[in-house]
Amino acid sequence: MSRPRRAAVLVTGVLLLAGLPVGSARAESVAEARAAARSAAARVEAMEPQVDRALRAYEQALGRLAGDVSRSISADQAADDAAAAADEARQQTSDRVRALYMVGGTAAIYASVLDATSANDVMRRMAYVQALVRSGTAETTAQDTTTAQLQERAGRLEILADDRAVTATEVQQRYELLVAALDAAAQEFSALSDRARGLEEAQALLARIAALNAAVDATGTQRVAAARASVAPADFRALYVRAAKTCNGLPWSVLAAVGQVESGHGANTNDSYAGAQGPMQFMPATFAAYGVDGDKDGDRDIHDPVDAIYSAARYLCANGAGRSDEALARAIWHYNHAEWYVQLVLKLAGQYAARDDI
Repeated sequence: MSRPRRAAVLVTGVLLLAGLPVGSARAESVAEARAAARSAAARVEAMEPQVDRALRAYEQALGRLAGDVSRSISADQAADDAAAAADEARQQTSDRVRALYMVGGTAAIYASVLDATSANDVMRRMAYVQALVRSGTAETTAQDTTTAQLQERAGRLEILADDRAVTATEVQQRYELLVAALDAAAQEFSALSDRARGLEEAQALLARIAALNAAVDATGTQRVAAARASVAPADFRALYVRAAKTCNGLPWSVLAAVGQVESGHGANTNDSYAGAQGPMQFMPATFAAYGVDGDKDGDRDIHDPVDAIYSAARYLCANGAGRSDEALARAIWHYNHAEWYVQLVLKLAGQYAARDDI
């Protein structure tokens, strides 16, 4: 082989060696693995405030979804009940006065006073007539005050709900931010070498990450456990029942639960951050594919409760609802890709199915 030929081979060999990973020449020492594990643990520790903030935001959003809309609707119902009680109190007062007159008119009332045997008896009888009318007036006034207070509270809660516009997609956004923060922490552990992962420092890091994940799971479980089905307005309840019949095996209570979670039965239909719209919070593209003209008016309207609820029944049915409990859970997951959502809907659906007054 000539000298120029050998020189060319030597240069080629050097270039090939230069392309090999430098770290492959030697194994990582225990000290280096321990240092890497400690460094990863420090980075995860620095992430924890961010994870805590994301967890609190998720917890608050999920709590509002499970509670505030329900309280707003319950407050509206309480105000309506109080108004009805006030009307009844006014009617009772009118009935009392009318009964006095029915006995013998104004003359009979004052005749009872004229029949008095003494001045004290006159005063006693006059006081009785006045007290009879006054008691009814006081009862009516108190009931009116209660009604006004409850209506004011219902109004505040409704405004608060509208301002916050908390829907399932908002909770999902908070959840995704939280999961991203947890994934970043998990990646720190995954990036360690096999030797580093086996060290005590790395195992402590893994335990910390597991504890964060457990806290997320516990938060979801606690909020779902505290959720309560709200009173569904009569018109919405009737729609849930009728729409469910279009999907064999789909319980109406599932549609009611989705309706509560998505918009509080139409009480909060603001567009979500992701663009979901209407009382059942459909994405426009999904509604375009599964939308139903429920009221047969020739138009499929994402904001129309009839169309939206019938469309929700169709979408759930297309994803397996009605076939089995497992298929129903999967169908609900397709409506919103989150385990907390599935648990919440099933919890509320069970409450709707168990009671006739909600």
